[in-house]
Amino acid sequence: MTVKSKSKGFFALDVHQFELIKNYNLGVEEAATYFCLLAGTDQSNVTSSWGINSVVSCAGLTRTEAKRAVQKLDQCGIINCLEVARLRARTAKRYSVPIYDNRRPLSAKEKKIVDSIVAGQPPANPSDVQAAHRAKQKGWIEIRSREWHVIEHSNTVAFIPNSFVKVSEGHSPLYRLVNNGELGPLMLAAELYQNQNLLEDRGVNVDILRGHFRNEGYSNFGLFKIHKLKEGRIYEDPETGEEKQFPRVYNRKWRTSDFWENLSALDAAHVTEWAVYSANGKPNNDDEYGYNRPQRPLGVLRNGKQVLNTPESIPAFMAYLIHRVQTEGGDINRPLSELIADWRGRSPIIAVENTSVSHVEGVSVLRMAHRAATENCKVWFRELCDECDGTFLFLEEAAQSNSEQLVNIADKIRKSPNLNSVISM
Repeated sequence: MTVKSKSKGFFALDVHQFELIKNYNLGVEEAATYFCLLAGTDQSNVTSSWGINSVVSCAGLTRTEAKRAVQKLDQCGIINCLEVARLRARTAKRYSVPIYDNRRPLSAKEKKIVDSIVAGQPPANPSDVQAAHRAKQKGWIEIRSREWHVIEHSNTVAFIPNSFVKVSEGHSPLYRLVNNGELGPLMLAAELYQNQNLLEDRGVNVDILRGHFRNEGYSNFGLFKIHKLKEGRIYEDPETGEEKQFPRVYNRKWRTSDFWENLSALDAAHVTEWAVYSANGKPNNDDEYGYNRPQRPLGVLRNGKQVLNTPESIPAFMAYLIHRVQTEGGDINRPLSELIADWRGRSPIIAVENTSVSHVEGVSVLRMAHRAATENCKVWFRELCDECDGTFLFLEEAAQSNSEQLVNIADKIRKSPNLNSVISM
């Protein structure tokens, strides 16, 4: 891995090294300890100044459990314990966390030559040249423009936010998953972080993993349609002819067994969340609907409940109010806090569209609830806020032509970043 200045927002976890924990039949204590030591690495991402105290504090292990986990990781070569001259030095490097490299190891002679090339001293005598060619066959160096160059090793990493391990208040996601007592959810969390791309895919790509919502029907609202969506697609079993449904699907082989069980554990620990979108786009000239393509945001679900502190909460709540006025005849002359509590208690998925859209379904994108404040993440969040503002303006248009009550509510919540801030108004 290239040595770069370390970001304060995340650390890089070598996924192949992390898999060794499962291969050596180690458990959640060793995995949590590995996470903690990586969170304390320096700029090289391979030497950690964090020790037993950090593991106890962040992962909730006892000192005995933490020491035993470190010992097992050291015995398996997943980490290497370093000698620390001053036992009380907080910034001393205590552990080396190697990265995965499938190249054959260098002999002492070959390593000396590689180090010389790094220092700008190419091999001169025949013996050194032969050693250099052996190192070349092993993939450590190469010849370009008649000069020797070191091949930079690139390992497969998952970028984990520091807040996954350590938070300022309460317990971290790592702490909660350790209490769960199973290794699978931790391994799946690392793999999901590896596959998440917020900027381009809004989370984990829907071609890999997604949730489905079917349309229970619609009602007219002036020049608009209100669609109520319910989780799960309906299909007919070809063998029995029975009607069945599938709420979520994935199209790849995951490293962890019991995928759905492990994902449920992540949902319960609020490590993951599902961002729900309408899916009614027409991607080609065949006039076929692209039901797996996210369109307008419809809310964010954690454990089946709408989340308040996300940009999607504002348009999702507004859509609910429109649905309530039209289909339930509900009285919305109530305090906003009561209306929000009622909305969250029901946590419906409501899509409002123009009458020209004949059918709407829903698709949910999985994303991690804890995210590092990287530049890409900031850009994604700004784009998400713009997307939600556009959706809210569209819903305001529907409200203005059909309900004066809704217009007054929209005026109150228009400039709020999320529903938590609305409640505190």
